[in-house]
Amino acid sequence: MSEITVLDRKGLELFLDTSEDNVRLVGRGSLSSLVKPVVRRVNRILEDEKPIDVMNDSVVVSSWFPPIPSEPFKRAVKNEVNALLLNRYSPQAVSLNISECSLNCDECNILGDGSQLETEYVKRFIRDSQDLGAVSIGFAEGDPFLRPDLFELIEYVDKEKSIVSVFTPGPLLDKENADKMKESGVHAVITGIKSPVPEEHDKARGMDGAFESAISGMKNALEAGLYVSMHTHVKPSLVETGKIEQIYQLAEKTGVDELTMWDSHPTWGYKDNTEIMLSSEHRNQLLDLRKKANNKKTGPRVFYNGYFESKDFFGCMAGKRWLNLIHNGDVTPCTYIPIEFGNIKQESLKQIWKRMTGFDGFKGKNSCVMQDKEFREKYINPYSVSELPLDYKKL
Repeated sequence: MSEITVLDRKGLELFLDTSEDNVRLVGRGSLSSLVKPVVRRVNRILEDEKPIDVMNDSVVVSSWFPPIPSEPFKRAVKNEVNALLLNRYSPQAVSLNISECSLNCDECNILGDGSQLETEYVKRFIRDSQDLGAVSIGFAEGDPFLRPDLFELIEYVDKEKSIVSVFTPGPLLDKENADKMKESGVHAVITGIKSPVPEEHDKARGMDGAFESAISGMKNALEAGLYVSMHTHVKPSLVETGKIEQIYQLAEKTGVDELTMWDSHPTWGYKDNTEIMLSSEHRNQLLDLRKKANNKKTGPRVFYNGYFESKDFFGCMAGKRWLNLIHNGDVTPCTYIPIEFGNIKQESLKQIWKRMTGFDGFKGKNSCVMQDKEFREKYINPYSVSELPLDYKKL
């Protein structure tokens, strides 16, 4: 089939043209001119990104994106059309930070004792977020394998609506868990590396052998047939010492599908720690690394959040295309912004999402708001760490 319909409504049809070697999104109909920005954005991703897997009937561009074609991908395109034509945003990326952790990292976004949210509430959150349009659900922060109900929750996700990712530091990613993830329908595994130097990684994780277990875990996931991304929060020192290139080489040696680079942010317990933030020059070097890697025929591709959260693509996704659940049922705009807009034990996710998308602080932001000094000084810095997450009613 050379045309795969993605959206068909009066005056507008969007379809994937697979008649050539590459895949591209095409619009036709009287309203097609209105969605040209969406079409251009999707096609830029398809053209500018080295895929991690190309099969006879589908393409996997990244561990972060649904396969093309697939029902989750169709939902993603529909969501973008709704955002453009109706100014109605959907929480396409959903993260669940509801796990304890066995590590003692030097920077951490886990609040309190990392208490575990009851299964019934997590399932309701998953169902409600999918009803709102979620296309990617990630079990993240801490170590999801410490939740005894992890695989029950993974299986609960409707895979016709969303892909599932598991973020883990690696100690519990043995062959058995890797195989169980594959059987449960997990799309990708993301594992963090703090440094290409084992001793430095272990120190940052607060555990001897953390580096070895992370590499071993990624290899177990690859052997199970899962897509694997090596993930790193990039600090200035990684760029200035050339260690970010060494991490790419480590990703290449390990055989993972992708290296994910994420700009470092002031974490919840270190909100004034701005020295870990990148300069524009640092980001330009990461953009060059991304471009170089994705133009190579071999080796892992690179996903860089600074590229996709720029004004040329989606801008800051927090509270527009991303929402995050934490251990006590509070909902925040993303993993990094310590502001809660409601609790799923007290009101519906639909109400919380509506409140979040209407927050003035997120409007007009073309890049990550936690990188925005004005935003931090207005909404975050006046409060103490002990008050986090901040109640939206205080702001």
